[in-house]
Amino acid sequence: PAETTPLSALFFADICRQAGLPKGVVNIVTGDGSTGSALVAHPGIDKVAFTGSTEVGKAIARTVAGTDKKLTLELGGKAANIVFDDAPIDQAVEGIVNGIFFNQGHVCCAGSRLLVQESVQDELLDALKRRMATLRVGDPLDKNTDIGAINSAEQLARITELADAGEAEGAERWSPACELPGSGYWFAPTLFTGVTQAHRIAREEVFGPVLSVLTFRTPEEAVAKANNTPYGLSAGIWTEKGSRMLWMASKLRAGVIWSNTFNKFDPTSPFGGYKESGFGREGGRHGLEAYLNV
Repeated sequence: PAETTPLSALFFADICRQAGLPKGVVNIVTGDGSTGSALVAHPGIDKVAFTGSTEVGKAIARTVAGTDKKLTLELGGKAANIVFDDAPIDQAVEGIVNGIFFNQGHVCCAGSRLLVQESVQDELLDALKRRMATLRVGDPLDKNTDIGAINSAEQLARITELADAGEAEGAERWSPACELPGSGYWFAPTLFTGVTQAHRIAREEVFGPVLSVLTFRTPEEAVAKANNTPYGLSAGIWTEKGSRMLWMASKLRAGVIWSNTFNKFDPTSPFGGYKESGFGREGGRHGLEAYLNV
């Protein structure tokens, strides 16, 4: 588990104990990066599966290169949520909010880039701002909370730096009026408009509740902008036209593509990325293959 969040994994270990799994079937080792490095490099390890940052994923790939260890990597993302002018606006707004603000944006496949067709930009943004104004920021253990605490002081500093860079580079920043708790690490849900593909907030993974809005006129332009990223983990398409959805899905370089929804998963379907979002798949038959010797 990540060094900043070991307790949830240890809680899972206790669930395994309560379920009656024999000792040794599931082993959880906590520690920082050096602990992970020792596990990856150990000669007794046959298979490594890593979910985390692209930087660490590259280091793991270098470590196992030249060995017979199998490797799957699920790394960073900068997913595009693409909204066409015929999309159901209210449904799209819910998908956008779920895509970027779920789990405070601490999601590899978060829909952190909103690509909206120019003709419906104003209508969509008005509806999105109204919805963002209803989001509740607070105790993540409260079932009424929409956006909880940021993972760590280090991650909060990273989010703050990129948000400040967005303003400095000319994008327009907006957040709803919300009262943040007095203690802990918090960041209000944030929306940037007037974003170009050159902005850092459009290129770098923020891993926080920050949404960058870009516009497009044609499906071809939407594809070009969506694919203009080193990542390729997920994408969303919002349209009533089935033919357009299928055409877009065939052009987008993303491992998982949703149509008129976002962040919906089926354990029988493979999940994974292209490019710097990793390789290999989790879930379904494809996810089992990396654990088999045949």
